[in-house]
Amino acid sequence: MNELKTLQAKGFKIVSNWQECNSKSIFFLNTLNLEDFDKYQKLAIKKKCTHIIANSSIKKHNEIKNIKYYYINVQKDLFKIKKIFFGIDKLKIIFLTGTNGKTSIAYGSHLLFSINGIPSCYLGTIGFFINGNKIKNLPNTTPSYLELSSLLHEATKQKIKYAFIEASSIGFKEGRLGDLKFDLCYLTNLQSDHLDYHKNIKNYHQSKIDMINVHSKINSKLLIQDKNIQKKFSNFKNKNKFLDDFIKHHKFSIERKNLNSFSIKTSFKTYSINTINDFMIKNFISMLHIYFVFHQKLPQKINTKIFPDGRSQIIYNKNKKIILIDYAHTKEAFENLLSNLPKEIDHKIIIFGCGGDRDKTKRAKMAKIASKYTDIQIITDDNPRNENPSDIRRILIEYSSNPLEIPSRKKAIERGVKLLKINKGLLIIAGKGHENNQIYKDKIFTFNDRLVAKSYAKYL
Repeated sequence: MNELKTLQAKGFKIVSNWQECNSKSIFFLNTLNLEDFDKYQKLAIKKKCTHIIANSSIKKHNEIKNIKYYYINVQKDLFKIKKIFFGIDKLKIIFLTGTNGKTSIAYGSHLLFSINGIPSCYLGTIGFFINGNKIKNLPNTTPSYLELSSLLHEATKQKIKYAFIEASSIGFKEGRLGDLKFDLCYLTNLQSDHLDYHKNIKNYHQSKIDMINVHSKINSKLLIQDKNIQKKFSNFKNKNKFLDDFIKHHKFSIERKNLNSFSIKTSFKTYSINTINDFMIKNFISMLHIYFVFHQKLPQKINTKIFPDGRSQIIYNKNKKIILIDYAHTKEAFENLLSNLPKEIDHKIIIFGCGGDRDKTKRAKMAKIASKYTDIQIITDDNPRNENPSDIRRILIEYSSNPLEIPSRKKAIERGVKLLKINKGLLIIAGKGHENNQIYKDKIFTFNDRLVAKSYAKYL
């Protein structure tokens, strides 16, 4: 550890991605796969990196001359390394977790703080942002512990005061949250997700409960959006606060002004929000709840683009023809998205698929919900990964009421726009939201629902 302290004093930085390596890097290569170790250390060396931290379990394997290796016990030594290189003690840490809505609330809260003069950052599904500016993409919703610490350290250097972090159940189980403690955790809801990883819903829910208990401080606050799950957290050391109580206290009233606009009135202020879905209004009020807990007042300013791309995002709305992009990829998210659409929309078409190598039990449920609320279901590919795409589509078709199978997502969107041109109404493209690629086995293709839909929408 003393050698690492000396390197830190000389300006060396720890990185966990070989692409970020240079002559002043210490590459943390935490893999037990010898082929991967050999591959990535060679890539780092090409970037002129000469210092590598490795897991002590592979000591003396595949060493290269003139490279300095530091072998550590990851469970014990990682926190010591973090303290040497990364100072984040001054940050207020806010965890956002739950099955649905955490990205919208985390990103939106960060924007809400920033535009009201309160420096903040966001780390999660759509990347790392400081004061509304995107700094980098992230490989996972919750990045590795050292990368998370590095990004928070960078935020601290830029005098950020509040850090909004999407805390995933998988990230927690894999130790990516390390010894991080939150000042406030906002829990949206607990439904069904990641069963491919957790095996059953009980394990999934327990991972959320454990995460909140393990990463809380003595005075941490827990806010809960869905009051139906309060019993699961009745033993939390501090009194829980619920969104319903916040709404009652501030006398919120919500009024739909038109197809894609709501007015939200409180006893102090009125906000105008552009969205087609009332569950997005619930997410916006959740942002206000977080803001109020920290500042004991409601924000004066809001951003017209408070929601991230791909979250109930209308990309076309003319002549009673609407195209909406959404990230919904669970049964509950489909229910939220589809159940309370404006009654004046007569014709509804949905394009969706399901990801491969993920929870297979949700496929039939999603198809049933889509069929309940839409007239036509265009079944296409999402990210099949290592599964046979036709097997995924077959299940969705079996449980859909009026399916149209179009494997190519691009052609599916083209057909959906053509049907919209004939029938008017609403075309929903669900499942991928902000994503910019599509995964088939080991091949990754550039693909963006929004850009493809906009290219066809020109002909409406």
